Amino acid sequence: MEACYQTLSTIYEIVKSDPSPHTYLCTPHEIILRQTQDWSLIQKHLEALAAEKLINIKQLDKIAISINPEGITKVKSLKNNFVNNNFSFPGEEVKLPMGESKL
Repeated sequence: MEACYQTLSTIYEIVKSDPSPHTYLCTPHEIILRQTQDWSLIQKHLEALAAEKLINIKQLDKIAISINPEGITKVKSLKNNFVNNNFSFPGEEVKLPMGESKL
């Protein structure tokens, strides 16, 4: 996985339990605490993700980062490459292919 997508995954991990994850405003502090990279590298990742329109970066009193629905979709597609097809995050419905039943 590309490093910038690890940062996207980190943002998703922060917001995924929020009832409206795409409106949650992450702080740089929240991201830094969960990453091992230097802030200057994380900033480059955020700029790349914003250029791909996977996140929004807002300058409020402090910088705030929100993940777009497209970013959530991207993270889930990346995660699905590493887990079995029946895996779901808490609170999500498992969608099985037609003809398969849940055990």
